[in-house]
Amino acid sequence: MDKIDREEAGWLVALAWLSALEETARDFHGTRPWVFSARAYEHAVQYYLHLLGDEYGMQIKKSLSIRAAVENYIEIGIAGGLFRAANTFELVDVNPFHLEITVHDCVYLKSCQALIDQGFSVRDLTCARIGSFRAAVKALANIDCEYQVTSFNIEGDCKGYIERT
Repeated sequence: MDKIDREEAGWLVALAWLSALEETARDFHGTRPWVFSARAYEHAVQYYLHLLGDEYGMQIKKSLSIRAAVENYIEIGIAGGLFRAANTFELVDVNPFHLEITVHDCVYLKSCQALIDQGFSVRDLTCARIGSFRAAVKALANIDCEYQVTSFNIEGDCKGYIERT
């Protein structure tokens, strides 16, 4: 039996917990557990930022716009080991209140594919990445937004948007 290295094991545990959380949300809230998932992402982002700031001394900067908050969170996420590189994400401003996001090589693709295989639509996906970006906008810029997944492919990309409510 091969031994899994510690970093990979950490990602497996995180993926297992996130998948369980999403599945439980669907158990109680049907195919659209958006409110539950969005709140869970808010708690996760707030806790993550708290840990990085208070426990590791990272500077957590506030932002003035949706895009700046997402870029700031990506920068924080790279420094904190959550993301590998900024080029994993493409950000396109449609207008100051609507940001389109493409996530390349998402670590959660298998979870989303499992839901698609069960008959869920792309619009049913709650997307931990884009959902967490929405939560980061709320935490870092105090701007409440909605988010939506708009496309998904198992080759590696998912797309969606964050939009001010």
